[in-house]
Amino acid sequence: MKNNLIMMKLTIKLLPPYTKSRRPEDHSLQLKAQSIKLEDLVRYINKEWQDILEYSLIDDQKLVNAEFAVNNRLVKLDDKVKDGDQITVLPYVGGG
Repeated sequence: MKNNLIMMKLTIKLLPPYTKSRRPEDHSLQLKAQSIKLEDLVRYINKEWQDILEYSLIDDQKLVNAEFAVNNRLVKLDDKVKDGDQITVLPYVGGG
């Protein structure tokens, strides 16, 4: 059986407060896949990028605690991302 997986390249844009530098940062990520569910990607980043992240993207109850935009459009965690996408990690904003 032929393996149809390709290398997928993504750009991950981290915004404060998630960056240790306290300024927006772009990071490249390559994965062997044609696409990946956003929630799976977030859990992967949270585990593998501990040296980059100032705050965890997953809370104590194992829930994702950020919002995400793919190519400047807000998306849901069950949406898929694909090669060439830019994923922006957005902090939750509260107000009254």
